[in-house]
Amino acid sequence: MIFENFFKLQHTSLIKKTLQIIIVFVSLLLFFLLISYSLFPISKIFGEENNTKAVSSIRINTVATSALVMDYNTGEVYWGKNTDLSMYPASTTKMMSAIIAIENIKDFNEKIKISKNASGSNHSSITFKKGDEVTLIDLLKAALIVSTNNAAVALGEYVAGDNEKFVEMMNRKAKDIGALNTNFENTNGLDSDSPQHKTTAEDLAKIASYCLKNELFKEIVSTKEAIIHINKKELHIENTNTLLDEDFIKGIKTGYTENAGFCLVTYSQKNNIELITVVLNSSPYGKNYDTMRLINWVYDNFSVKKIVDSKNIAAHAVAKNTNSASRFNLYPAKDLELMLNRAEDNIFFNYIVDEDISFPIEPEKTYGKMAIYINGTEAEEIDLIAKDRINAPIVKQEINSNNENSMMRMFLIFIISFYFLIFAIIIIKNFTKPKVTY
Repeated sequence: MIFENFFKLQHTSLIKKTLQIIIVFVSLLLFFLLISYSLFPISKIFGEENNTKAVSSIRINTVATSALVMDYNTGEVYWGKNTDLSMYPASTTKMMSAIIAIENIKDFNEKIKISKNASGSNHSSITFKKGDEVTLIDLLKAALIVSTNNAAVALGEYVAGDNEKFVEMMNRKAKDIGALNTNFENTNGLDSDSPQHKTTAEDLAKIASYCLKNELFKEIVSTKEAIIHINKKELHIENTNTLLDEDFIKGIKTGYTENAGFCLVTYSQKNNIELITVVLNSSPYGKNYDTMRLINWVYDNFSVKKIVDSKNIAAHAVAKNTNSASRFNLYPAKDLELMLNRAEDNIFFNYIVDEDISFPIEPEKTYGKMAIYINGTEAEEIDLIAKDRINAPIVKQEINSNNENSMMRMFLIFIISFYFLIFAIIIIKNFTKPKVTY
């Protein structure tokens, strides 16, 4: 019985010690969690909530020999592979053929007769006969939607009289818009007899960007299917670009020859981001896969962020006179929004504030500069301006919201620390208190 009571006492004592250890551990854990929360808001610890994992550009590759994805509005290339490599463009050539025709046609409903040179199928799904009557708008649709080679030939003959002069117009336009590594030898992109009919992914992106500024062009290349008329016969045509089934894909042009491989130039709109994507010399499956991989990578990893807000204080400056000085706030002269890659882009701000500033302080006057750097490269420089007029020093005490928050945080930390310190001492004291035996 004595031994049994002894073991019961020992067991009870062990349970009490264990409970005391657990209480101390939990108390300390809560203490550190509260300290962490007070010092570092959760948003600062874990960053912005985003369910999509950022992917570095070095992990992107394509089946295509040459490819890029470019911002339609700024021309910035987000990812590229062999973008300046000379390549066969195949039927993406028809982008240039069509825009030259559109810019030189006055009446799109005018009917023309197909010449002997523009007759036949010429490796296309539509066969023209000499003397067929077709409107100019239907020729544009045939060229851009279903990629009819002889439709481009017929348009060139109508605009310039013959295809040689029309090709000269195409090459001049290419140079005008900055596609300096492009040389067209025909209107449709067939290259078996045109070995120097070449361009680059970078140039095709520039050409596509230029073409899309024309509303008629933009409308036609986004059309999934249409009805055209040859003579009085209706003909249903469907776009060769199967990616138009995606609601954010808005065109532009497919292409294929044995030399060029499978090519695709694409325009997309999503999340307020407009992209031009080019893939050259891909595979039958790869042209769509490459395009969607690049597009989705941008939409998953890039977003437009406001990184400078003109309403927020950016820096402080000091104005002096003979007897005193006054500190005043400087604000950015404008807002700044940039497209940022959250996987790779690092932002750095550098502030340069004027010295020897004297009174009065004039509103909207520049008193410094702020430079914004993305990955070490200066992206923008913005003036720093005052917003209020100050004629003379104003003596006042300012406690801004940041200071108030800081003081409250320190007070909270002190109270929590004091409470848990006392609590821990009491528990440890009870834990170490010698037992009295009778």
